[in-house]
Parts: sequence; C-alpha cells; structure tokens
Amino acid sequence: MRQFLAFAAAAVLTAPLCLAAAAPAAAETEIRISTAAPDQSPLSDAFRAIKARMEAKFPGELKISVHTASALFRQGTELPAMQRGNLEMASPVTFEIEAQLPEYGVFSAAYLFRDADHLIKTFRSDIGAEFTKDVADKMGIVILDTAYLGTRTVNLRNDKPIKEPGDLAGVKMRMPPGPAFQTLAKALGATAVSMPITEVYLGLKTGSIDAQDNPTNMTRDWKFHEVTKQVILTRHLVQPVFIAMAKPAFDKLSPAQQTELRAAAREAADQEIAKTLADEKAAIDTFTQAGIKVVDPNVPAFRAAVMDEYRKAGMTDKWKPGLLDRVTAIR
Repeated sequence: MRQFLAFAAAAVLTAPLCLAAAAPAAAETEIRISTAAPDQSPLSDAFRAIKARMEAKFPGELKISVHTASALFRQGTELPAMQRGNLEMASPVTFEIEAQLPEYGVFSAAYLFRDADHLIKTFRSDIGAEFTKDVADKMGIVILDTAYLGTRTVNLRNDKPIKEPGDLAGVKMRMPPGPAFQTLAKALGATAVSMPITEVYLGLKTGSIDAQDNPTNMTRDWKFHEVTKQVILTRHLVQPVFIAMAKPAFDKLSPAQQTELRAAAREAADQEIAKTLADEKAAIDTFTQAGIKVVDPNVPAFRAAVMDEYRKAGMTDKWKPGLLDRVTAIR
C-alpha cells in the first residue's frame, strides 16, 4: 500500500512536467512577400536580405518566403491582396496608392523627381512621414521604407526615329494596369495598352505592342532587350517602390520584431538603391554591345507635354495643395 501511495504521489508531482514537455511549441508567424520584380533584381535581393536578417534575429518565430517575378500574385493584385488579408508583404508603387489616395497622385507624375537622391530625400522627410501615416490610416498598409525601382524610359521594338512626343503618335506602348499609367502613356504621346509584365516579351515579339517603358536594368532582366531595337532615354519617371506590409500583419508582430523589421527594411532599401543605380548603367552597356540604339531625345519637350496633359486631364486638381512645390524645393 505504501508503495502504491508513493508511486501515485510521484505521478502527481511529475504530471505538470510531462504536460509541459508535451505542449506544442508556439507556431511560427508566416510572412509571404510578393513582388513583380525579376528574381535577379536588386529589389528581390532586398527582400531576401530582410528574410535573412529577420529569421536570424528571431529563430523559430518567423517563417518568411520571398516570391519574385509575380509568381505568387500578378502585378497589380498584391496591394488588394494585402488589404483583404491574403498577403503579408509586397512592393507597391505610387500608381497603386494613387488609385485610392488621389491627393498623392503627384508622386506618380513624370519628371517630378530629379534623380534617385531627390526621391529618397523626399520620402525620408516630413513629406514622407505624412504620406506613410495616411497610407496606414486610410489604406491599412504600413510602408516600412522606400527604395528606388529605377528611372523608366521608353523602349521600342522597331527603329522609328523618336525625338519628341509627337513621334510616338500611333505607337502602342504597354503600361502596367491602372488609369494613372494610361494617362502617362498618353502624356508621352503614345497609345496605352494595359498588360501584365509577364506578357510583355511575347507582346513585343509578336507586335501586339510596339513599345514598353521600364528602367534599363529591368528591361534587361526581363530580356525585353532581345526584342528591342532602340532605347529612348526619356528618363520620364524616377520611380519609388515601397517595402510594405499589411497593417494587421504588422500589428501582430511583437514590438521587438516591428523595430527590427523597420531597421531591416532601411538597410535593405539602402543596398537596393546602390545596386539599382549601378545596375542601370551596366544595362546600357549591355544594350550598346548588343547593337541596340540608345537615343537621347528632346527631354524638355517631353516634360512640357506631360505636364500639359496632366492639367488637361484634371489630374493636378486632385493633388494635395502645395505638395508639388514642397517636393520641388527639396535639395
């Protein structure tokens, strides 16, 4: 009897320990990152750097996957997917945000930013702080940091001489989905054709489109230069791209994880900017070596035509009062 009681007491004392040992480990927080950027692009590298830093800092707590080249969500569908709770992180651009916050349409305007340095200074100023607060409050998207997608320029599948906007009359130019992109094509003098980036190569090859606009390194990375005869250095859009997260997903992270994620995004953005600037120059070398014409057009004529079209379309009336002047004043 004494042996039985001793055994029972031991069982009671050890039961909590056994239960604790049997309890399952806390589930990892899953963060999926979707981007339309090619796998070898600086932006994709930036997301992989964030993944590596966060998983190393919080082992077993976070599970991060990076999906490039629109493999998880088609271009243009990532932002609504984040808002619906179907995706945690992505790389939206100003045109997508403008569709919901037209007062910030000035950020999508051609010839707004002088160069990448001007762009980054703008978004790391009080202007950027106001913008990111509105995007979080009104759209449920947390912008962790701003990177540099590149400077968009016009690329043609034929060798039609292009010097001024009128020379693009009748040219079918692919643009990403969205009304702001369509207005931009018209402002440049071309006819807009909405098309996902994954369909552009075939479109250029078959002639269903005559042109596309992208930064030089992205034109190369998507191999569009294989079906391109000339690159027109309009340099019409110095384009920001945002490292962004759905606010509900961000709010679920611990304060330490949130702080680290912002730091990781800043470090990754800085690396992405430097890589992109170098990569754009290298891409032009690739084009010239391949015998592709690289043309310097009348940029002032394009700039004037673009702003005139924005006014005619009534787009400038929607812009936040004074924002254009504030951005222009940044040095």
